[in-house]
Formats: sequence, structure tokens, C-alpha cells
Amino acid sequence: MAAPHKTIPKPEPGEERLEFLADLVGYHLRRASIRDMQGMSAALESLSLRAVPLSVLLMIVENPGISAADICRAIGLKRANIVSILAELEQRGLFLREADPNDNRVQKLFPTRTGKELSAEALERLKDHEDHLLCALSGSERAELRRLLMKVWQGDEGD
Repeated sequence: MAAPHKTIPKPEPGEERLEFLADLVGYHLRRASIRDMQGMSAALESLSLRAVPLSVLLMIVENPGISAADICRAIGLKRANIVSILAELEQRGLFLREADPNDNRVQKLFPTRTGKELSAEALERLKDHEDHLLCALSGSERAELRRLLMKVWQGDEGD
């Protein structure tokens, strides 16, 4: 015999309930992500940077000589999408390209001083944003949150 269907009580006007949504981790991830992205956009706006181009720039700064293909693999970006991002960053003088001496088809990307300075400023702003976003969490709770979120997005890779 099938279990009886649960009747969802109708809330009074102005008394919305979140009982069902509150049980869904994805709902909380989405809400936290929206809040984070809004704060991140505001923090980077005056630098004329967005999240993905900054991620690409940071990969170049942290890994001088990296290729576009390696950046795509590392941050989960489609190769077709990196072309315009690199063009934008290059036009701003944030990195330089050099042909790979072992394979002329591959270009190695190196940050310029301007690229390093801009990425450092952006990181400071993002740290301030995260401190505000996560102010209710202790240092150990923040570390645990990062660890758990990495397990979620890495899936089977993190095992």
C-alpha cells in the first residue's frame, strides 16, 4: 500500500515557509553563491574585473609560462571561452605571450608587473569581501567550509 501524500499547509499571506527548501543543500549553496557573487562583483567593479577573467589572470600570475589549455583544465573553462578573456586581459597589458621553444603551436603566458599588481589588489578586495561574507564563522569553520565545498565540487576526484 502506498504511503499517503503529505498535505502541504498553505501559509498565511506574508508568512512564507521554507520547510521543504530548508532541507535542500543545493538551495543553501545557491543562496550563498548568489550572495558571494554579488559581493565579489561589487568588490571588483572599480578594477574593471569579473570573476572568470580574474581567475584566468591569477592562474597566469601563480603559474608563469602556463598555456591557455592548462588554464582551461585547471579551472574548468571551455577552450572557446578563454580566447576572448585572454584578448581582454592582453589588451589591458596584464600578460605577455611567448612561443613555446619545444612547440611553436603552444603559447606560454607570463604576467606583467601591471598584471601582478592588479591581481594583488583584486585579491585584497576579495579577502575583505570574504571576511564580511563569512564574519559569522570562526577560522576553523571557514577552513572546514572550504574543505567540504571542495569535496562537493571535486566529486569522485577528491576521494
